[in-house]
Amino acid sequence: MAHHQRVGKALQTILASRSWTTPQRQWLQRIANQTKAITIVDREALDDDALLFRREGGGWPRLNKLFGGELEQVQHRFNEAVWAE
Repeated sequence: MAHHQRVGKALQTILASRSWTTPQRQWLQRIANQTKAITIVDREALDDDALLFRREGGGWPRLNKLFGGELEQVQHRFNEAVWAE
């Protein structure tokens, strides 16, 4: 399966895993889009001034707050879902 297909499937898995707020869903989509472009979105990417996460979302601290302090776990589950068979 191609990388972009894996990312799309992982996004659908994460979105279906629980009820997300609209802003959370939008950021999950942005994370997925960036994952398609740079392979992995980690804490460093979220704080990178050159990427949209920092410019539009305030980086790790603000996005982690948006996800109720669970951004690290959400990212981990997303990355696992990308590489799951």
